[in-house]
Amino acid sequence: MVSDIQNSIIIIGGGLVGNLLHLMLESKGFSINQFEKTSKLKNRTFALTPSSVDWLKSLGLPSKFFDSLNDISSMKIFDSTLSNSVTFESDDIAKPAIAFMANEKDFNEAIEKTFKKRKTIEEIPKDYVIKNKQDQVIIETSKERYKSSIIIACDGVNSLAREKIEIKSTKHDFNQTAITFQLKVKLDNQNEAKQFFLKESILAILPIKKDLVSIVWSCNSQFYKKINSFDEKSIEDELNLTIGDFYKDIKVVSKIESFPLTMNRVESFFKDRVLLVGDAAHFIHPLAGQGLNLGIRDIITLEKIIDKKDYADIGLKGFLRKYERARKEDVAQMGFLTLGLNWIFSNKSSILSRIVGKGMSMLDKSKLLKKQLIKKATA
Repeated sequence: MVSDIQNSIIIIGGGLVGNLLHLMLESKGFSINQFEKTSKLKNRTFALTPSSVDWLKSLGLPSKFFDSLNDISSMKIFDSTLSNSVTFESDDIAKPAIAFMANEKDFNEAIEKTFKKRKTIEEIPKDYVIKNKQDQVIIETSKERYKSSIIIACDGVNSLAREKIEIKSTKHDFNQTAITFQLKVKLDNQNEAKQFFLKESILAILPIKKDLVSIVWSCNSQFYKKINSFDEKSIEDELNLTIGDFYKDIKVVSKIESFPLTMNRVESFFKDRVLLVGDAAHFIHPLAGQGLNLGIRDIITLEKIIDKKDYADIGLKGFLRKYERARKEDVAQMGFLTLGLNWIFSNKSSILSRIVGKGMSMLDKSKLLKKQLIKKATA
């Protein structure tokens, strides 16, 4: 028989991963307390893999949300010369798309509409204390005390919960800053994304809907200083010089935001009865567009292990070790892939540039290798 404590879960974090986790656990009959900060939604877009979308459908999100997604059926990648490229297409893996673009606001609204019952404590004070006992874990504040079988921390790359339970993390600084915004452009193909590995930056262009694209521009420190001093017109001029042959009538139509790029690795995904999920457990370079998908795969893995019903108490070390073993390889592979790609394309060696250009031409001709790479990226 499952006790009240075994059926109780605390979630720290109210972003997309925290809310999707809450939704999944609610569907399994758990009693949940979720702590989240009250923050204004950003106008961000996310690239969801087909596997992520299939799982989201299993949660019962409204069909209106899926209708709003823009499918990316091809991705074209260019080197710094713009003369060498590789094209990945959904037809290579017999899928309708290699990614689906989702707006953060629409995503959150769809999740909120799917909840049947939700108990949320809006904010937790920074001085909260985590206490572990043999059969439970406790969060204490100056006013309240909450007991559960497990705390699942989804509170981001700078996780306070991770710090409180003293799980060590290693940060790799890419010495880059990502700039994000939206452009209105004249699009010939609203289902093709492009990525340009330029000498001083990596520029990803992701179509959201007709004549609207999302920009993720990862800049080295020197180039960022230059771009950061620009007004919108100057940024449009810079983009015209770089991608004017591919896009016409370029116009910035959203707020321009930026954040430093790092990669975070943790020594363990859990300690005692506290589990790290999403960016709290792993944070990678955005060039592969896999950050949110990794978080969703965390939740999918948790769901699969819960469904096996081997553990009445999912806070037990055996359950958490099983989860960690299931996730470590995927997270490590994606981190290694993004780290390697960033190094290869950011290297200024003329010899390496020629090798990369030749390699891209060879890769573009190899259907088998492209198929394997797409399968990994869309898993």
